[in-house]
Amino acid sequence: MSNFRTVTIKGRTFRVRAGDVLLDGALANGVEIPYDCRAGTCGTCMVHVAKGQTVCGETHTQGMVHACQARVVSDLEVETEDVPEIDTARARLVGLRELAPDIMELMIAPEKSITYLPGQYFKFAFNGFPARAYSPTASFDGRIGGRVIHLNVKRVRGGRVTSALGNSIRPGHRLRIQGPYGHAFLRPGGAGRLILAGSGTGFAPIWAIASVALRESRDRPIIIIAGARKLPALYMTPVLAQLARLPNVKIIPTVEEGPINHPSIRTGRIEAHMPTLTASDVVYACGSPRMVSALAGLVEKAGATFYADPFESAAPEEPAGLLGKIKTLVARRPPQQASSEAPLDPFERRAPALVPTAGSPHLVSEQGPVQWQGDPRRSDPARGHDAAPTALHARKLHGETAQRSDQPRRPAAQLASSHA
Repeated sequence: MSNFRTVTIKGRTFRVRAGDVLLDGALANGVEIPYDCRAGTCGTCMVHVAKGQTVCGETHTQGMVHACQARVVSDLEVETEDVPEIDTARARLVGLRELAPDIMELMIAPEKSITYLPGQYFKFAFNGFPARAYSPTASFDGRIGGRVIHLNVKRVRGGRVTSALGNSIRPGHRLRIQGPYGHAFLRPGGAGRLILAGSGTGFAPIWAIASVALRESRDRPIIIIAGARKLPALYMTPVLAQLARLPNVKIIPTVEEGPINHPSIRTGRIEAHMPTLTASDVVYACGSPRMVSALAGLVEKAGATFYADPFESAAPEEPAGLLGKIKTLVARRPPQQASSEAPLDPFERRAPALVPTAGSPHLVSEQGPVQWQGDPRRSDPARGHDAAPTALHARKLHGETAQRSDQPRRPAAQLASSHA
C-alpha cells in the first residue's frame, strides 16, 4: 500500500504522505489556504472535506475541519470558500474616546484600501506594542467601510496594549494592520432566520453582520441578543434602540448581574434567552468561549447552521524595568465609582428607524465584501460616526486579560452553499 495520499483543493491535485497535516501539505504544494493561529482556535483555515477522511482537527459541524490540525489518512476532496486575501497596510489612529467604563472606541485610517467580509478580524500592531486582534464594526448609523475603521476595545488593567490607550497610544499613533482572518463572516444570499449573539465587545462583529444583512434584505427575520456582565457595559443600547423599531428585527438585551430596573433588559446569560432553534436558522456567536461553547450545543441539537468567533485573551506581559513597573502600578489604580443613578430605559425612546440604504458608497457591493478606502490625507476624524462595538483574537487572542485561563476550543462554523 502506498504511503502517499492524493488531495484535491480548488481544482489542484497533489500528493502528501499519510499522516501529514492538511494545511502543511497544501502550502508545500503551492495551494493557498488562509490561516492564522495554527492552533485550531481562530477558524481561519476551516475547510469542508467533501470526500475522504482525516483525523484530528474535528469541529462541531460534520465535514468541517481545521486544516492546521487535520491529518490526511485517505485520498481527499476538499472545498474552501472564497475570502479576501490576507494583506498588510500601514495606518494611523485618528480618533479615541470612551464609550463606557473600560470600553474605548478607536478610529483608524489605513493608507490603502483593504477588503474584508463582515465578521472577520484583523491584527492591529501599534508601533512599539505587540499585535492584538480586533474586528471592525459598523457605526451606530449603520455605515461600514469607508476611510475610517471603527473598533471597540475593552481596556484591561495590566494589558500591554489596552492600558496604553489614551496614554502612550494617542491620535496620530502609527500602526500596522494585517488580515482579514476568521471564518465567522456573513454569507450573502441567505433566506433563513438570522440569530446574532454577541457578549461584551463581541457585539462589534455582530453589528457589522447585521448592518450588511439589512442592506441585503430588509425583510429577513433577525434576532439580536446582546449581553454584558453589568449594565454600564451594555454600551450598544443606542443602536439596539434603533433596531428595535424595525418590524423584522427582535432585540434581546441581557445583563448577567443585577439589579436591573429596565423592563426591556433581561437578566441572565445569553444562552438562557436563545429562541427555540430550527434547522433553517443561521446562528452567529461572538464573545466569550464559554458563551460560544454553550450556544454550540444548542445549535448542534437543532441542526442549525453555526458560525462562531470566540474571544480568547492575550495574557499581559511582565513590564520591563522600574519605569514599566511604575506605569503598571498606576494603571492598576481602582477606577472611580460610577453614578448609582439608573439611566433612562433606552428602549422607551422613539428613535429614528435604522434601515441602511442599498447601494451605500461604503460597500463594494450589497453582497460583496466591505472595503476600507484608505487615504489618510483625506480622512476627517471629525466626520467619524459613533461606532458600535469590537472583537478581539490571536490564537485567536482577542484583546488582553490579567490572567491566563484554560479556554474551551472554538466551535466550528458550517460551510454555506453560497460563497461570499
